[in-house]
This record gives sequence, structure tokens and C-alpha cells, in this order.
Amino acid sequence: MVLDAVVQALHNFATVELWLMIFAGMVIGLMFGIIPGISGMVACALILPFVFTMTPQQALPLMMTIMATQFMGGSISAILVNMPGTPQSAATLIEGFPMTQKGEAGRALGAAEVSSGLGNIITALVALAIVPLILPMVMAIRSADMVFIILLGITFIGALSTGSMIKGLISGGLGLLIALIGFQHTTGISRFTFGSLYLYDGIPLIPLALGLFAVPEMIAVATRGGTIAKTQVEIKGMQDVWRGARDVLHHKWLVLRCDIIGFIAGIVPGVGASAATFIAYGHAKQSSKHPERFGTGTVEGVIAAESANNASEAGALLTTLALGIPGSGIMAIMLGAILMLGIAPGPEMLTLHLGLSLTLIWVIAVSGVIAATICLFLAPHLSRIAFIPGRVLVPLVLVIALVGAFTFHELFNDIIVTFVFGGVGLIMRRYGYNRPALFLGYILGRLLEKYFFIALKTAGPLFFMRPISLSSIFLMIAVIAYGPVKNTIQRRRGAIKT
Repeated sequence: MVLDAVVQALHNFATVELWLMIFAGMVIGLMFGIIPGISGMVACALILPFVFTMTPQQALPLMMTIMATQFMGGSISAILVNMPGTPQSAATLIEGFPMTQKGEAGRALGAAEVSSGLGNIITALVALAIVPLILPMVMAIRSADMVFIILLGITFIGALSTGSMIKGLISGGLGLLIALIGFQHTTGISRFTFGSLYLYDGIPLIPLALGLFAVPEMIAVATRGGTIAKTQVEIKGMQDVWRGARDVLHHKWLVLRCDIIGFIAGIVPGVGASAATFIAYGHAKQSSKHPERFGTGTVEGVIAAESANNASEAGALLTTLALGIPGSGIMAIMLGAILMLGIAPGPEMLTLHLGLSLTLIWVIAVSGVIAATICLFLAPHLSRIAFIPGRVLVPLVLVIALVGAFTFHELFNDIIVTFVFGGVGLIMRRYGYNRPALFLGYILGRLLEKYFFIALKTAGPLFFMRPISLSSIFLMIAVIAYGPVKNTIQRRRGAIKT
């Protein structure tokens, strides 16, 4: 089975269309990564309307390449203009921009791109090695287990993401409620349709995704006005760039350790690259011989952050493929694309579609090498994308979003849904609610309902009395209780000391 899948993956790489998808994804990923405030998540949301016209072998590698290369673009704007192109690049600017101020912009970029490329390669190889080991576990999962695995994934995303745990859980719960809108085929009952035939099929995925992610970001860019970045730094020659590349080789063990940190953080749903980069940065500072230099522009901080954020994508992909639970927010959009292509996410991906799954893992490594090479030579020129005026960028992206929403069903109602969820996304962005958690709840809501009714019919009311189900329930309780219990213990210790 595994050998046949490996042969199929190699055959996929022998086709021209896969390489076209990889190069197209690199261009989109780097461009959207470089522009601060418009990350790969927005790019993937804009790609969704075109997914249903593609085959899985075209659409999924395209989206995977965007996800795997966005951080490389994000590091360019973080280092040169002190604005992270993606939220996950925030840790990079802590040391990256001070290096630019010291005249070492080329060195910082060289270190960032080489460590990013190595992060993609190393963790992709680790993921490929792990796949045969997790296949027996995936084969053991039943419908009853999937009910609680889905709930566990939503709990992880809601509780462990940046911001308030309560707001994250509320966001995930709201997504589940939105998923319940429409006709329920098992019971034959329509829910929350208010007499509208349009809502019988539920809220469509593409207008919701575009409204939730693309529209709020464009409004934020428009309100700031002018160009996104204000000052540009020129890089003279390639000598400093190669010096940064050599720094990565000099700190090879730091790269390896931070790759492992990023990979593990990616596997755990809800942690993702943002947390991984700061954990890796803290590790680099603790293990450094000169921790006092951190914050003043040290190359070790750049290497640690960029190694971890790229490494996390391989871990997040593995969780998404094996369990159908996105390891990160952007993987929730990937999960939506998988559903649109008629593939049931979860164990089926590593059984019926193992060849495609291995192809996606290899795409991470291949796109990482090519994108890192491009960025090394063209970083000074690519950085100019961050200086596109908002008055040009905002209308262009909004037009693409609205056209994409309309072409999905060719219904004006889809445009209305896009604006409605654009307003919802704007409110959530303003008050710190978790948009990826809402989207994940929406994506997994129908699957949760499907597995619940199957489990109920086959095993009765006590369908949860299985080791995997009980373990998932225990983990959910532990994740939710961890924060409040920790705060209570700290308050009591503080009261005793005073």
C-alpha cells in the first residue's frame, strides 16, 4: 500500500501541471506573504472559488505551496520594513529589523530564507517517515471516535490560539451553529432557514470564507490609507546574503532543534506557527552563549523563528490529513477545499488517497527549496510589493473576492452572504474573537453531525465507551480546565505569600 502510494506520488511529480501549480502557488504565496496584513490565509480564501473547477491533483498542491511559502515572503517585510507580512513572522522582526538598522539587512534575509527552506525540507522528510507509523492508528478510528476527535480539534483551536480562551470557544461554537443551518437529511427537518429556499443547502463555503477573511483585511488596509510600508531599505550586493546563509550552517543544531519545536507545535491543533516561533525564539535565547545580545539584532533569533514557522506546516498538514482536524487556521481552509473536491477528510486521506497525501508532503519540501532560492536573489525587489498603494490593492482584491463569490453558484445571494460575513469578520477582528475557530466549527459541523448519527445508529447511546473516544473527552476537559486551574493556583500562591 505504502509502496504503491510512493510510486503514485513520484508519478505526480513527473507531470507538467503539478509543476505549474507549484510555481503559481509560490508567486501567490510570496506576494501575499510580503504584503503586511494580507497573509496566505487570505490568498487561500481567494483561491477557493476556483477549486471546484480543478482536480485534487491541481488544487491541493496549489494551496499547499501557498501555505508553505507565505512565511518566506512574510520574513522579507518583517526584516526590511519592521512589519510582519504574516502574523507568524512577528517573532522574526524582533531581531530582523534591528539587523537592518545596523546595516545587516542582507545577512538577516539570507539567514531567514535558508533556515525557512531547511525547515520545509527537514520536517517534510520527518512527516514522510511518520506516515507508515500512524497508518495503523488511523485504521483503528471509527465514527464514534471521530465525533470526539472533531470536538477536540475545535477545543484546541479555540482554547490554545492567541487571545481569550472563552472568545475562542465561543467562536468555534458559533461555527458549529452556522453549520446546522439548512435541511437535515437524516431527520428530514429544515433548521434556521426562515422559509428561504436559498438556506436549505446551508451557508455556502466560498462566500463565507471570502467574507470572513478577505473583506475585513481589505477594510483594515483601506482605513490605514497610503502604502502599507513607509520606508524601504536597499540591499547592496550579495555578500551579506551569503554571510547569512553561512550563519545557518554554523548554527545547524539550533536549526534542527527549532524545526522539531515547530513540527510538534504544528501537530497540536490550535498551537500553530505563531506560538512555535516565539517558543523557538525563547529557546534560542536560553541556549545562546550571549543571551544579552537578543533584542539588539542577533542572527540566531532570526534563524530560530524562521526555522520554526516553516516547520510547523508539515506538522499541521499531517494532523489535517490523518484526523481531518486542521493543525492551524489556514489548514481549516485547506480542509474546506478537500471537502469541495468530494474527498472525506480524516482517515480516508491516508487510506484511499495516500498517494495524494504523500504528494502534498513532498510539495512542502520542493516548494521550500525553490522559493528560498528565489528569495535569496530577488528579496530586495520582492520587498517593493509592500509599497503598493492601498487605493490600488483594496479594490483589486475586493473585486476578485466578489467575483469569486458570485461564480460559485451564480447567485446574487452569495454576494450578500459575503458582505454579511465580512461584517461578522470585522466585528470578530475588532473585539478579538477567533475567525479560524469559527471557520473550523463551520467546516467540521456537518461532519460532526454525520458521524454522530452513524455512531448512534450502530452503537447506541453509549457509543462513546471506546478508548479513543474516552481519551478525547479527557483531553477536552484538560484543555478547557488547564487555564482556569493554573490561574487559581497562582492566585492562591500569591495570597499565601502576601
